[in-house]
Amino acid sequence: MHNDIITIVSTWYGPDTAGGAEQAARQLAIALHSQGHPVEVWSTTARDLFAPTTPHYPLGECHDEGIVVRRFAIDTPLPDTQIPSYALRFPAISAALAHIQPDAQELRTVAALAYSNNLLTQIATQSQGRRLLFVPYPLPTSIWGVMLAPELSFLLPCMHDEPYAYHRLSRWQMQHARGILANSSGERDFIINQYQIPPARVTLTRLGIDCTAHGDGARFRQRFNINGPMLFFAGRRDASKNVPMLLHYVQEYIIRRQKMVTLVLAGRDPLELSRYQRRFVCDVGFIDEQAKTDAFAAANVFVHAGTQESFAFVLMEAWLQATPTLVNQACTVTQQAVNEAQGGLSFYDFASFAAGLDVLLGAPHLNQTLGQSGRAYVLANCQWADVAQRAASALLRDD
Repeated sequence: MHNDIITIVSTWYGPDTAGGAEQAARQLAIALHSQGHPVEVWSTTARDLFAPTTPHYPLGECHDEGIVVRRFAIDTPLPDTQIPSYALRFPAISAALAHIQPDAQELRTVAALAYSNNLLTQIATQSQGRRLLFVPYPLPTSIWGVMLAPELSFLLPCMHDEPYAYHRLSRWQMQHARGILANSSGERDFIINQYQIPPARVTLTRLGIDCTAHGDGARFRQRFNINGPMLFFAGRRDASKNVPMLLHYVQEYIIRRQKMVTLVLAGRDPLELSRYQRRFVCDVGFIDEQAKTDAFAAANVFVHAGTQESFAFVLMEAWLQATPTLVNQACTVTQQAVNEAQGGLSFYDFASFAAGLDVLLGAPHLNQTLGQSGRAYVLANCQWADVAQRAASALLRDD
């Protein structure tokens, strides 16, 4: 077995931490540890993006699921308008910045984000004998961390087509890290094409989900008094996931088809609904994991209108319950996943959205076939043990 310690470096990490990338990092750490790989985590005392500089976890060393976690003090962002002053303490960062010549907007963005001086010092001085896995890519810890130890650095970027991806800092980061772990074939293709990286340096490891989860659809329908066709969406209920568009499309579908469907929306964010939308929307708010699994099982179709994804856990969770999906064709990641899994359909405007619903709601045998195909795809690709094995092979190989 390779002696190097796999060290996951994330600004936010822990059982109370929200965020898809951070949750994925924790599950990957647990899966790697369970397979006998030496794993540590370097993080901060802050909880997550929703409380970025507020100490939540105790300073120093602790254990989480048997894994050593070393926590460093979180620092408040500085009002720098140029190169963040704390970064210039490190010659390696100064040298890289002199080569990159990032523009002022990039630097202002980085300077405004939470960071940890002590964690950067740890990376600069204590990284030998380690393989550093930075999660996710656009945060200061990852940007400066790769500059401090590029030959030991790997990225779990959790990237999609977004403004951060076009920063000069991101290009340097991707091109100089030793390797990159991609969550999906769509993310892998985007990274390779965007940064002209040799394909061998980007490993498709995917992410995992709890493949033992079993939903009771009848229980969910009874709890929320839902009859007839049910569409489901779980996640942020805002413009970033195109929820306003989804509401409009479902409303138009009901009016034009003269056919009632129930759109169930789950998530933390407040939701503003018109009087008409309250007739067909069932807002269940934040629900626990079992209730969410029940909702996936209860739905006839899981609808995902968002375009910014690197993996889309919710698609996999829907497929695990044999529920087909309808996704936005403008999202390469979900579109490719649907194609690979043969687990649903896609849309690009209202007409194709309505046609997709017509098919998925009107052909029970096809609906079942697509759902079962999606389930088979998840079981073949999203077991955490398999993901950890792929990740370990990428992280510990000697190039």
